[in-house]
Amino acid sequence: MHPLLPPALEKAAQLFQKYIFNDWSALGFLMVLFLIDTLLGMARSFKQGRFHSRGMRQMFTKLRDYGVGIVVAHVFSSIEIDGSRVPWADYMSLGVKFTIYLFILIIEAKSIDENLRGLGGMGLPMPKFLRQGMTDWEETGSFRSKVPPEELAPAAPEPMLESELPPLPAPPALREVSI
Repeated sequence: MHPLLPPALEKAAQLFQKYIFNDWSALGFLMVLFLIDTLLGMARSFKQGRFHSRGMRQMFTKLRDYGVGIVVAHVFSSIEIDGSRVPWADYMSLGVKFTIYLFILIIEAKSIDENLRGLGGMGLPMPKFLRQGMTDWEETGSFRSKVPPEELAPAAPEPMLESELPPLPAPPALREVSI
């Protein structure tokens, strides 16, 4: 820790890093994306003439939500039982931390792309299938098939309703047989 900190403050900083958060390099990357997104969002709001305090409050809500996410990721990565790390904790913590950070990165990248397009640009450079998938998700809430209809296997014919069935031929007349 820092040699000039009073002992009580140094102890508090050590406890913070152990139990709350200590991944400062990852936080730097997340903050850069957050700041880029915020500045682009403000520029887009000004351009569209809808800049107001509600949007600024959303920035603090997003910071709070991200803060909770990265603290949860840190807590999972620091699990100790009886003062020692359990063997599975490293694998579980890596998965949880990776997932939380990845979702934050995806959210920020998507928001930056939307802001760039809202400012009249082309957005972030990404493959056409990914951009189409994002558009499909925004419009329908699901990803549409990327296989052209002519390449799909022919579907089995749908069963017809009883009213659509052709009439059956009349059965042959039954003859009475006497015994």
